[in-house]
Amino acid sequence: MKFYCGIDLHATNFFLCVIDNKDNILLKEKLKNDLGAILYALESFSPRPSVVVEATINWYWLIDGLQEAGFEVKLAHSMALYMITGAKVKTDRRDAFSLAKLLRLDVIPEAYIYPKAKRPIRDLLRKRKQMVSLRANAYGALRRVLLQHGIYGYSQAAIKSLTEEDLDQHLEHCATQAGCHLEVQRIRFYSYQIKTLEKIILSSVSDDRGSELLQTIPGVGKILALTILYETGDIDRFRSAKHFCSYARVVPGVAQSSGVSKRGRGSKQGNPHLKWAFCQAAALSVRYNATIRKFRQRHLARRRSKAKKLVILCIVAHKLAIASYNVLKNRVPFKQELMFGS
Repeated sequence: MKFYCGIDLHATNFFLCVIDNKDNILLKEKLKNDLGAILYALESFSPRPSVVVEATINWYWLIDGLQEAGFEVKLAHSMALYMITGAKVKTDRRDAFSLAKLLRLDVIPEAYIYPKAKRPIRDLLRKRKQMVSLRANAYGALRRVLLQHGIYGYSQAAIKSLTEEDLDQHLEHCATQAGCHLEVQRIRFYSYQIKTLEKIILSSVSDDRGSELLQTIPGVGKILALTILYETGDIDRFRSAKHFCSYARVVPGVAQSSGVSKRGRGSKQGNPHLKWAFCQAAALSVRYNATIRKFRQRHLARRRSKAKKLVILCIVAHKLAIASYNVLKNRVPFKQELMFGS
């Protein structure tokens, strides 16, 4: 006799359902989020039940606790659980039972359980990315104010060196000046936080061969290398470069039926942080690498759409993702053949 447990996890509580191999419900109970309560409920079964938890924002403590207690645990990918999300009647009881039943049938769409030891650095890298985005928004806000007042002499790069005194020379009204002063102060604060995070990240990461190898790729520096490395996790979980690129969101999905094919399906599926990293690396590599710059120019010449620059940036990002996969998989430095083929 085998037992299967489905846990429908929420912010403060969870619903637990245990079934046997004939789908008989042996236990169904709503409890507060407490590891001891879960272990107490499950320890009464022998042999121990296999457990599945739907991937929610707060799964860390539960998955880690169950694994450390010796339970076999799976993390279910929320997007693929249509049996639950698409049901006409959806309750916590039904969700927990459906999870347990899918586990018994061995058809759980599994999500990757990221190693506990590496999560803090990965999450800190994501926090840094958030700070960079907020600082970019502040730069954009300053530029928009200047454009509103007919001041066109500043490029995006020049905006970054503006001070309160510079702004006061261009803007007459004290209220407008005050708003821009706040943006400048916010930029300084974001810059301080970004530098602080970078110091913590770089001092916390031991020398890693994977990071060193990724830095041999054009456009990839220390922070981008660590972002790619920590967002990728175990490279062996990807069967090929195609699967890795799909996960990194650098290739469009396809919907094909009866000879009709449409591209662009499922553009939000995958890892947004990897896509950001590869797009950043693509923009830098085009600027500093002659081979990649020629590749970009060749693609620009053959396209006429208004979005061609953005499309070609994604093409370069795709090539860099292929190179990154091969570098990590084979543990070799970057070679042009890894990106463009022989």
